[in-house]
Amino acid sequence: MTDPPVKFIRSGIQRPIGGLNTEALPNDLFLLRKYVPFKAEEDFTLFVAWLLSCLNTHGGYPPLFLVGEQGSAKSTTTAIIKNLLDESSVPLRNLSKGMKNLMIAASNDFILCYDNISKITDDQSDNICKLATGAGFTTRKLYTTLEESQLSCKNPTVFNSISISPARQDLADRSVVVGLTFIPPEVRKTNKEIWDSWQQDRPAIMGALCNAVSAALKNYDQVDESNLPRMADFAKWVIAAEERLPWKQGVFMETMRNLRTKMVEDAVDADSTAMAVIKMMKGRDTWTGNASELLDRLDECIDQGKHKYPDFPKLPNQLSRNLNRISAFLREKGLLVEKRHSGQRFINITRIPAAEMEKPVQNDDMEKRMQLVQETIPTGYLPPEAVDAPEEPDAEEPESTTSSFNITDY
Repeated sequence: MTDPPVKFIRSGIQRPIGGLNTEALPNDLFLLRKYVPFKAEEDFTLFVAWLLSCLNTHGGYPPLFLVGEQGSAKSTTTAIIKNLLDESSVPLRNLSKGMKNLMIAASNDFILCYDNISKITDDQSDNICKLATGAGFTTRKLYTTLEESQLSCKNPTVFNSISISPARQDLADRSVVVGLTFIPPEVRKTNKEIWDSWQQDRPAIMGALCNAVSAALKNYDQVDESNLPRMADFAKWVIAAEERLPWKQGVFMETMRNLRTKMVEDAVDADSTAMAVIKMMKGRDTWTGNASELLDRLDECIDQGKHKYPDFPKLPNQLSRNLNRISAFLREKGLLVEKRHSGQRFINITRIPAAEMEKPVQNDDMEKRMQLVQETIPTGYLPPEAVDAPEEPDAEEPESTTSSFNITDY
């Protein structure tokens, strides 16, 4: 065959992966527990779900964070992932600082695994989010003036760390975090023992995953799409495969809800603006004012003298951008942040009644709420910053970087 309908591309660092056992059963996935010291049953569920997502050619790939103390087999678990799904001569990498190097790595490898990460900058967080749902990068072709080279990638990523977990809200909303526990000295094994045993069990594990993929392909269009979380394609894919996974149907979504609750708590605790808003709203149901007034009120809730919170906004426009970023997680904590820009700019923060926390906000409810907010503003009210300190525009992204996404991911 000179022109095959399906083209397989293998970069210079990729290696052939092993075979599989076609008669594998769902319970064969429990063999993973021999090599990965999961902290809880939910961590096993999330880990298997993430492995399954890597075998979906459509939809996004949630970044995976493996978190555990020293001696919890984080690097070994990462290497096992590569051997199972994407064998490579360079299984573990260092995290790139810029988008260009990240896209080059993504073009040469499928699953990007980063070892012993201690810090993720805001720019790196943004780049990881783009890669999870699809990113494009263009640069001038060498030795030309007008021609461009284009890279377009969508890849799974793995990060292992002792303590770091995604704190920035947009990355946390897309990520899967799996906790690993310490391996006692009496049960530790040598590297040779682990890999010899793994090669015996790997075909059954891979076969069980492929059987789950078959179930997902069969049931995908029948999955109820209501109440899907962020990265909806990932969730729908796993739900469709649950009949061939070693847990009862519905367990995955319950696990995802528990994960989101934990992620919201961690992200709020890591954000000084969110902590200040929650502290200010204790004992009150609503607050209305402009960004300058809100900054003054929040400043009273933060101990700036000890310089504990270097990320706390210093200017009203910085506060406004922070509120845009954290509003989704504040809503999960029962606080609704709303803005109005029709002539008079103001911010309204309202405590959501407990009975309405699980109900989506409908358009008519939003209009009524905004009308009530408007009635609380004094006649002729004009925020000082609207005249003296116009809001600075957000910094533009470099023209050479673009991102593509599937609408169901948002």
